[in-house]
Amino acid sequence: MKIFHIVSNKEWGGGEQYVYDLSQRQMADGIDVTIFCKPVEAIMQKYQEAGMKVIPLALGGALDVKSAWKMAKVIDNHSTIHAHNFKDAFTACYARCLMRNKQVRVVMCRHLTRKGKNTLLYRWLYRHLDRLIFDSELSKSAFLSTEPTIDEKKLGIVHTSIVVPETVTTVDIRAQYDIPEDCVIGMFHGRLDPEKGLDTLLEAVAQIKERNFRLVLVGRGSEEYTAHLKQTVQEKDIAEKVVFAGFVHPVLPYVAGADFGILASTVQEGCPLSPQEYMSQGRPVVVTNNGGQREYVVQEQNGLLVPPDDAKALAEAIARMVDDAALRQRLGKQAKADFDDHLNYTHYYEQIKKIYEE
Repeated sequence: MKIFHIVSNKEWGGGEQYVYDLSQRQMADGIDVTIFCKPVEAIMQKYQEAGMKVIPLALGGALDVKSAWKMAKVIDNHSTIHAHNFKDAFTACYARCLMRNKQVRVVMCRHLTRKGKNTLLYRWLYRHLDRLIFDSELSKSAFLSTEPTIDEKKLGIVHTSIVVPETVTTVDIRAQYDIPEDCVIGMFHGRLDPEKGLDTLLEAVAQIKERNFRLVLVGRGSEEYTAHLKQTVQEKDIAEKVVFAGFVHPVLPYVAGADFGILASTVQEGCPLSPQEYMSQGRPVVVTNNGGQREYVVQEQNGLLVPPDDAKALAEAIARMVDDAALRQRLGKQAKADFDDHLNYTHYYEQIKKIYEE
């Protein structure tokens, strides 16, 4: 089997890491993997260092026929082209049409929660896609809300997962940031961005600042927004409660060093991975109930769910985690069991593999 992935971003991000992890697992499975990507040295080098074949293309989207011609010249029979957004799916479908080879399959994974388009051009694309896979039930429902003209038998759902190393060395966050041993640590990690609900999170912290806990923020964002967050911390008199840890890599050792995780997103994320990272380390989570996380975080079983933009509800949930060690232990134990049972990367990969082999 041969798989050709298309990666068209100019910077390394979540999509590039997704393809990297999947390609590594495929190569370990004896599959021949090739990456089509833009001629960006940093991206090409990272894939090449992992032993992947890389072919640079312009990848200009629906009007870029030249990239499709070049792609068609190197695609083999009985191969699968795996696109990760619609503009690259156009290139893949053009290439197969130019080859006049129906034995080449085109699969696309949809990593966003967006409404489906139903223009003439997109209807053509939907006809030529073999499978369209969503990362959550939410993403699929959002796509279908505009009633796009597509055979629903082509649609599927596979929750994205994370690769967890065999050994994760826990970082002693308390020692690193001079936090007392008896102080409970709640942690957010990810992009520091308004849509992550960080303003609501800081308001929630201000409401329960008398409790013995610290909020550790791991990640980076724009200078302007980061400055806004730090100013908010000062204005709300919670500087002693909040630690700005900045960007760290790898992040799992920090996740393992926290007592619970927090995701307060105000937008509908398809399948956010940060809750899974906490669950993989046996840590419970407090998350908003507006995204795909509600499909695997179950209220009072492996975490707590709250409405978005509701500082009072978020404060109450965090307070419960801080005050009740038995609750953290019970939810964390179930979170680990759920991750190991049906959220781990092997489970995800087996579902993707079946789609390739159909």
